Order: sequence, then C-alpha cells, then structure tokens
Amino acid sequence: MNRETTLRIKLDREMDAQLERLAQSRRKSKRQLACEAVSACYQISVAELPLQQVRALAAYQGGYISLGKLAQAMGLHVLDLRIWLDERGIAQQNAYGDQDVGRA
Repeated sequence: MNRETTLRIKLDREMDAQLERLAQSRRKSKRQLACEAVSACYQISVAELPLQQVRALAAYQGGYISLGKLAQAMGLHVLDLRIWLDERGIAQQNAYGDQDVGRA
C-alpha cells in the first residue's frame, strides 16, 4: 500500500529557478527540498502521532523493528525519517561505528 500522495503547487519561474539551483547545490531533488520544508514548518510532536505510529516508534526504540519498517509505518522515506528523528532528538540505531563513516 502506497502511503504517498501528490501535492501540486505553482511556482513563478524565478522561485523555480532558485529551487533548482538549491537542489543542484545540495544534490537533492526539488521534491526532497519541498518535503523537508513542509516537515520543518509543520513538525508534528511525537505526542500528536497516531497510536500505530507511536507504537512503531516505541518498537524501533526498543530494537524490535528496523529503521525501514519504522519508515513504512510513518509513511516516510528512510532518509526523511532519519531527518525527522534527528529533529526530535531521537537516537538512531546504526549497525556501523563512527569510524566507518569516514570509509563510506
């Protein structure tokens, strides 16, 4: 079951060009930038999440489900979920050590 939906917005050409330049400089799509902007402006606190998502988050924090499964439950892409967790100070369970980051 697909949990994504389409949102159509009209941008003037100048804003579209600015968004395109920003997307290129950050190596992200315009879609990703728009999703991040909406998420940043309208952050939902953990207390306001639906019960199913609260349970999935608790299961993730307890080590019972993976980040991918949590992303499915939250209706987010895994990378967007990582940002969401960071914004709320929720620890992420990584299967690699800090020394591995430099080798990636």
